Amino acid sequence: MELSLLIIFWYGILHAFGPDHLTAITDFSIGKNKRKTMMITVLFALGHGTMLFVFAKILEHYAISESLLAYGDIISSSVILMMGVYLLYMVWSDRIQLRKHTHEGKEHIHIYFGKEHDHKSSDKASAFTIGALMGIGGVRGMLITFGAIQGQTVDFSLVLAFTAGVMLVFLCFGVILSYINENLLTSKKSVRKIFSAVGVISVLVGGNMLFADEPIHGHPTGTHTEMHQAGEYPVHDDANALVASKKKSDMSYAQMMQQLEKGMELMQSGVINENTALVRLGATLINDHPAPREKPWSIVKDEDREAFKETLLAYDVLLHESVTAVTEELPSKDWAEINQKVFEVTNHCISCHSMWKENVNNQQEG
Repeated sequence: MELSLLIIFWYGILHAFGPDHLTAITDFSIGKNKRKTMMITVLFALGHGTMLFVFAKILEHYAISESLLAYGDIISSSVILMMGVYLLYMVWSDRIQLRKHTHEGKEHIHIYFGKEHDHKSSDKASAFTIGALMGIGGVRGMLITFGAIQGQTVDFSLVLAFTAGVMLVFLCFGVILSYINENLLTSKKSVRKIFSAVGVISVLVGGNMLFADEPIHGHPTGTHTEMHQAGEYPVHDDANALVASKKKSDMSYAQMMQQLEKGMELMQSGVINENTALVRLGATLINDHPAPREKPWSIVKDEDREAFKETLLAYDVLLHESVTAVTEELPSKDWAEINQKVFEVTNHCISCHSMWKENVNNQQEG
């Protein structure tokens, strides 16, 4: 259990370094005092963790489409983009004010928008809300990690460890922002430069998230999972085209196969525990697996490569069709039938492995 918590804590740290998270925190914290900056970072992390836990528990019992969950990303991306546009507008229209005054013998700088300084602000509530919205979009990635470690339900201690990792990074980033606010935003000229830079970065990050040609899974028209659900999964007649259609990665072929194996384990664990969320997560790991860094056929001897390519083409269709059959059966909650369909997926994997395990080039990994 201690190792699981440590892994999830580390995953929270890695997750927090996403440019969308750091940009959102910067948008709400720039120009604020130290206390408010640190409060914003904490609330963002709490909103993130709270929504991850809520949706993780919901997904254990109810199927929610990835397209619906993606609205959390769309909303948060739109907010980041609009915040960037807003900051740039305030700079260009010269509406950012800087006032210095002395209180108890110490000079203070106040930065505010408009003609009058208003101590009432919705920044803290907004930070919690945006953190929560981003949590909706990230829930599936977190569930895959939780399922890989625990294999059953989402325990509150795991979510707490994840949130602690996220909060650690956000607080450290908050310290950096506090330094910038207190030491660099000391003149109207520096305020205009830094707010302009933050605005441009926010527009670029938010715009990239909304309008990038390739979304997070690397498929211009959606993930393989989504294409299957829409009946649009492409059938390739060339092995090179098949590999090119998948997201590029630095995985070795052996590591890619380990991802498929982990997907199978999650599906089987989901059947045993009658947990549709775990089955769907396993299916997503299989359907959306990336391409390895080397050509898949490089693992076999030269004389076997054409035959191996034909096997890849055939089993790619069989594997993805059988995985889709599993997910289509999930709403029935007929676990005997679901188990039979999961067995068909397993059988395809074993058949392909048995066919080629003796023909692998010993000099290659895999």
